Amino acid sequence: MAAEGQPETRSDKMRIFWVIGIIVGLVILVYVWYTSGTGGVFAVLKKWLFYAGIVVVIGLVVYGVMKLLAKPKIDLVENDRQDIIDAAILSKPPMVKDLYFTGDKDHGEFRVGYIIGYCQLQSYKDLDLIAGLTKVQVEEMEKNNEVPSQFIIKEDCFVFKKMSPPFSMFEQPKVLRTLEDEHSQLIGDVKIYGVSMIKKYGYYFPNRGHLDIARIDIAIIREAWRGAVFQFLKDMVSINQRASGLDSEFKKDMDKRKLLKIPSPLGEEESRR
Repeated sequence: MAAEGQPETRSDKMRIFWVIGIIVGLVILVYVWYTSGTGGVFAVLKKWLFYAGIVVVIGLVVYGVMKLLAKPKIDLVENDRQDIIDAAILSKPPMVKDLYFTGDKDHGEFRVGYIIGYCQLQSYKDLDLIAGLTKVQVEEMEKNNEVPSQFIIKEDCFVFKKMSPPFSMFEQPKVLRTLEDEHSQLIGDVKIYGVSMIKKYGYYFPNRGHLDIARIDIAIIREAWRGAVFQFLKDMVSINQRASGLDSEFKKDMDKRKLLKIPSPLGEEESRR
């Protein structure tokens, strides 16, 4: 149930609907059993199962048609996450096994799941700062033993699943993004130096770094921005192909030309040649 003063969510409404439906069904079964005995109860249950099967079949058909006709939604953050999963599964070192969190003096070590993929990402903390550096500024940084590469963040991405095979086939892969110094060596069981993990934007991060804006927010936003640019370039082909259909005046003019053109019994000049 929703908290006092807060609107009910969709899940709350569905829960109320199911509770009322179950209560009404039980009342009907008790009344049938009281009036017609056990045989009447079985007859009612048989009818309910029959009608429920019809509703399920119709619902699946409607759902399938809606899925086919619905315009696909583009989730740029999810696309980036799926790209990381695909790359990590292909580049997983064969020696890594399970994923653990070490905890601390008050929290014991615990297993998170088994690793199915690993890859490393590199991104800048602030791309605007790097892009805005002039040649003179870069030279000044080099004199002070500072280079733009110091602004680079190297993240290790572990793709894991909680359940073991064969039950893991029904579980979606999860991505944990850590810094190089936040985990043990990539040999055997990998241990993350932390108490727990926090989920942000579909990814998991160790609890110590979930507020690192430069590491999380800027990286996710930049990756989504790049995905938007690539998606726009990809859609340009279909936009150009449909340009004539989008311009109604141009389409009308083309249709008029086709109607006013008088066909020749000898065919087109190029065909006669």
